[in-house]
Amino acid sequence: MRPIKLPESIFTCVLLKSLVLIHGRYLDNYPEFPNVYLPSLKNLHLDPVDVDPSKLLSGCPVIENLKLILQKTTREGSYVYAPTIQMPRTLKSLTFEDYTSLMEEINVREIYTPFLQYLRVRTVASPKLQVSAINFPNMVEAHLHIFHERLEHGVWVPKLLQALRETKLLALKYATTQCLFSAPAFEFPEFHRLLKLEVHLPCFNTNFMLNFLHNCHVLEALVIHIWGYYSHPVEEYNGPTPPTMVLNCVTSYLKSFEFREYQDTADEHEFIAYLLQRGLVLKNLTIHLESNLDQETKYNIVKGLSAIPRRSTICQLNFIDQNPI
Repeated sequence: MRPIKLPESIFTCVLLKSLVLIHGRYLDNYPEFPNVYLPSLKNLHLDPVDVDPSKLLSGCPVIENLKLILQKTTREGSYVYAPTIQMPRTLKSLTFEDYTSLMEEINVREIYTPFLQYLRVRTVASPKLQVSAINFPNMVEAHLHIFHERLEHGVWVPKLLQALRETKLLALKYATTQCLFSAPAFEFPEFHRLLKLEVHLPCFNTNFMLNFLHNCHVLEALVIHIWGYYSHPVEEYNGPTPPTMVLNCVTSYLKSFEFREYQDTADEHEFIAYLLQRGLVLKNLTIHLESNLDQETKYNIVKGLSAIPRRSTICQLNFIDQNPI
């Protein structure tokens, strides 16, 4: 439990390529912050950070993989204030968890990393949190988990989504899509390379999904997970009415669809029918039945969906009972 004072030579080792500092006070035990120059460091993992990480990152000129965890308090109860964090431009992979923005100070997070390929962000949106990013032309995977106390705190989320428009895989957790539901005058960016979309929804909304999929031109796999039936009120979607044309990704590219916590509301049933009747290349459509449904209801759902005509001759319709007898 005692703080560990690392030899200062570690922070100036010219051959060091990977550094992992986990669950310890390593950097706040010096009279002054140690000089940092790690010219060969490619991988850095700080969990959690016990000082402002900017001082350390500035001495890593070629870093490519960064995992950075900012806690509201450390294990010893002290608060680490990192007012501005500029992610190194050389990054290819970034995992960033930030729980400090609920404090009163303004926090600025800049992700100006043109070579970034893998991004995982888990943070708490607050009135004083400012997040900005450039476009990521090389993005492969992006995972966003944005918590918030009030929806208006996440007004920057649509701008971040715009910066991620070149990604091949996109995963949006529940609170993140809540921000998109409520965003004023928001239009989805054109996703020309997106192959897989995983979206957790506060409730199912046909207009939201059709607007989203309209701009996912070559989407091959779609996963929908509903979170809002029991613990949250139904969210209103403020977006426009979707185009009436048949979605190009559905007719030409979509091969796999998975729906988790399916309850067979009118909107859900309509959406499943839309995919089955128009999906020319659909191979697998998997329904995870909501666990609290009774057996008779589950039977009727299976019977009703199985009767819908399928446009694809190779489509397999699969049902998974989350809570079988």
